[in-house]
Amino acid sequence: MYQQMKGPPARISEQTWQRYAKSRDIGLRNEILMAYLPIVTFSLKKAQSFVRNRADAEDMASQGVLELINCIDRFDVERGVQFDSYASIRVRGAIIDYTRKKDWVSRDIRKKIKQVNQTSDELQAELGRFPEETELAVKMGITEQELDKIRADELNYNVVSFEETLFNTGMTLMDITEDQDAQSPEHDLMESDFKEQLAKYIDELDEKERTVISLYYYEELKLKEIAFVLNLTVSRVSQIHSKALAKLREKIAEYMAN
Repeated sequence: MYQQMKGPPARISEQTWQRYAKSRDIGLRNEILMAYLPIVTFSLKKAQSFVRNRADAEDMASQGVLELINCIDRFDVERGVQFDSYASIRVRGAIIDYTRKKDWVSRDIRKKIKQVNQTSDELQAELGRFPEETELAVKMGITEQELDKIRADELNYNVVSFEETLFNTGMTLMDITEDQDAQSPEHDLMESDFKEQLAKYIDELDEKERTVISLYYYEELKLKEIAFVLNLTVSRVSQIHSKALAKLREKIAEYMAN
């Protein structure tokens, strides 16, 4: 449904936008669509952790493309707003909406996540330390592979929740973790205040929380890799990650309220 394209989206001239606004020619719309298709590709890049199969990937791509088409049809070049800035937020929002409506974490999965965390707390009390994943799996009577799957579901749930909070500010994890050459100077100015605030909120986390956030979102390490780097159990890293995101969500909510 979409092509893998790199680099900033091609600029469409004001004259082309004006021609499309008058004619609504499908061929002209498709020309604009192809020029800005990298917006969809870029938005999908950070959503890969939510993809469970090829059908999911295709559906997410379709949602992104459909929203991009809607953006093209609604765009008013006379308002002086950069299309890529406007469309990037809308496309990302459409993908987030899709993940939420898809119900990535069903009631059964939520129950399993709760059981894992409760069992982890019980073992921690018994052992006087955070349990290893092998110990946790044995205690629950499941395989380590099944435990890994529950951890992945919990991580995706936390990340989707955090993405939704960020989207309410007009931001995404892509905005935070990457330099976006595809974005306009106007978009950069719009982001600067929030990025400054978010950096402050991250600095206010404790040392381990800051490190886990950095390794996961900036270095893109997996929980097991972070556990190895920090010499912690996966259970402990998962707990740190969840608490850090909860703190950041609370701070962002306060920021939005003000």
